[in-house]
Amino acid sequence: MFLDARLNRRSVFITGVAATFAATRAATAQDRPAIARWRHYADCRYGQIHVVSAAPEGSEKIPLVCLHQSPASGDYYREFQMVMAADRLVMCPDTPGYGGSDAPEKQPNVADLADAMADAMDNLGYGTDGLGPVDWLGFHTGNYVIVELAIRRPDLVRRLVMPGIPYYPAGEREAKRKQFAQPRPYFTDADYVGQLYKDTVFNRNDGETKQRLFDLFVERMRAGPNSWWGFDAVFRYDADAALPKVNQPVLCPILNETLAEPTRQAAKLMPNAGTADLTDLTGAAWHNAPERIAAVVRPFLDQG
Repeated sequence: MFLDARLNRRSVFITGVAATFAATRAATAQDRPAIARWRHYADCRYGQIHVVSAAPEGSEKIPLVCLHQSPASGDYYREFQMVMAADRLVMCPDTPGYGGSDAPEKQPNVADLADAMADAMDNLGYGTDGLGPVDWLGFHTGNYVIVELAIRRPDLVRRLVMPGIPYYPAGEREAKRKQFAQPRPYFTDADYVGQLYKDTVFNRNDGETKQRLFDLFVERMRAGPNSWWGFDAVFRYDADAALPKVNQPVLCPILNETLAEPTRQAAKLMPNAGTADLTDLTGAAWHNAPERIAAVVRPFLDQG
């Protein structure tokens, strides 16, 4: 088993993380930041998952794990993470093939991605035989990964926050797949990357700084030629069958973005889901108004 093969490395890693965090806690009050933020890895069936975590000192609240959309990375949540980490551990992993996480050798489906994330959480000590379940937040692709986790590994999932659900009825999914889930022309169109940079950084003006947009662009590029695999997994996923199986409490914040109406429709399919209207905010709110999103997410997660 892959976990057995990496047991010694895992032990060294956990010891190192514990020592690093202990050193942070032991720093003087004057020098110690209010929130510690660090990078680490967890083993999974594809290799390793890269995680950026943030936490205050001494919180006993249930941790929150945030899963990003394609083709971003966990860094997408940087500002939101630091707001939510005021009172709990917040982990932002890169899903397999994105950011700093190892990639599958062949194209994964949503169940594959969910199983890999379950491996990582087991490796970090959560679940039935460890520290129990955690809370999960997704966005676009990340939402279907956490749906599948909720179904396959309920011991890892307490509550779900699901803004931006890419829900389309079965009859529409194939057209969406053909529209969005195609190989990118990195090696056939010399202008592709330049045009993408213009669209996502140079010509974008929705309240984010150019430096932050550049950072997000760099993370997007890290996914490389297989960046479309996440989109393909989403539009091949049978959401009509899966969503009604989610029994955990779910909050669906509705942002003013392309998936606002699909999110409303998806919420109706989950037996314990409710919505929160944030349609005065665009998707850029993760970066320029994270406290507004946190204001509806935190009370939901703080329920028993």
